[in-house]
Amino acid sequence: MKFVKKIAIIIILLFLLMVWSGIVRNVSLGERSLGVLTEPVKTFSETLSNIKKTYTYIFKAPEYYIKTKDADALDINSLSYNLYGLYSYRNGDAFKIELKNFKDNTLKHEWNVPVNRLSEDYEVDGNDRLYPATLMQDFDIIVSCNERPGLLRMDSNSKEKWFNSDFIFHHAMNLDSIGNMWIPAVKHDNGIIVPMKVLLEGHTTSYRDDLIVKVDANTGETLYSKSLTDIFLENDLESLLNKSPYVNDPFHLNDIQPVLESSNYFKEGDLFLSFRSSSLVIQYRPSTNTVEKIIEGPFTFQHDVDIISPNSIAILNNNTIVTQVSYSEIEFKPTNQSVERKISHSNVLIYNFEEDTYRPLYEEHFIKHNIFTGAEGLYRIFPNGDMFFEEQGSGILWVINQSGVVLKTTLKSDIEGYHYLPNWTTTYLEDELNSLK
Repeated sequence: MKFVKKIAIIIILLFLLMVWSGIVRNVSLGERSLGVLTEPVKTFSETLSNIKKTYTYIFKAPEYYIKTKDADALDINSLSYNLYGLYSYRNGDAFKIELKNFKDNTLKHEWNVPVNRLSEDYEVDGNDRLYPATLMQDFDIIVSCNERPGLLRMDSNSKEKWFNSDFIFHHAMNLDSIGNMWIPAVKHDNGIIVPMKVLLEGHTTSYRDDLIVKVDANTGETLYSKSLTDIFLENDLESLLNKSPYVNDPFHLNDIQPVLESSNYFKEGDLFLSFRSSSLVIQYRPSTNTVEKIIEGPFTFQHDVDIISPNSIAILNNNTIVTQVSYSEIEFKPTNQSVERKISHSNVLIYNFEEDTYRPLYEEHFIKHNIFTGAEGLYRIFPNGDMFFEEQGSGILWVINQSGVVLKTTLKSDIEGYHYLPNWTTTYLEDELNSLK
């Protein structure tokens, strides 16, 4: 009899657990079937999760912090000019955006984006981050929450001017010659990516189809969007889709660089598109829907394409080895023969259209200081020849030139021994900043 009672109790407990699980699931998905009890149930159900997060924060810094190595604790700074960096970082229940002068480490301006503003449209994850941020006239800024719906413009007092939730926006954004913003994006349904499908050897596979999107920087209105799948198919470039090692992410668009002035090699309005997955840059002309040039060179997983002269572009070569390709097991005979494929540094390559050549810029300093970021990262070449480089993976910001390192610094955080993860720092010189006041 006691055994039967134990079984009965276990069944009742399992039933109650199933009922509770169903209630928690409905509440977490936004259902309001419990009326006034909805919020108390949600709060109670999140207690263990919040305790875990608190423990993690105390004993292990969140993912948006980077542990500072001893070699990176001391800054190098011989800047002879004012260089301002606009960057963002997560600070508790808010995203902070700061404009700082790297020369004297003084804070010029700051903005705040409350997490609950973004969570009106989707649930913000603990490690979500804003990037990049772009400074506009009167110290307005435009910023996106990477891989989440929403592009936001705020004034200098952090007051919202517009919020575009048409797409999930991601990676770099750049202004064109008439002031519109271009940014990579993905279609979504309530914050969940809406994929395309491809038939592979009898199997249907969903994949992420990135878009190129143009937004009116003054109103936030989406002016133009175009599927990359359509661009490739309409230009008979289907074979390039098959080159990516990632079937579910064949493009991984990370930069759209508009051409601001025409030259012999590109026209105003052309776009240079950088695809990480296929290690490919293309020159696309939206006015005619044509791919003008395909650029494949000595670079892998590249980011941040810039036009630096009428006949040259620069490319951040992450120089990353692909390691996540799936393959069938092959039986090999044991061997002692080996070839070391070690990547110790990233670099910035200058591609010359006229000569069809590549040359690295300040390569010796990248090698000497092991400057490497396997993903993300950005650079900027200033008129005086200095180059800013964000080593995103390790969170180090550099300025280098022919003579060596001019600046090496990190974004100091509120946790001892850690610095903030940089999020695509945008740089401004003194005259550029003054023109925006």
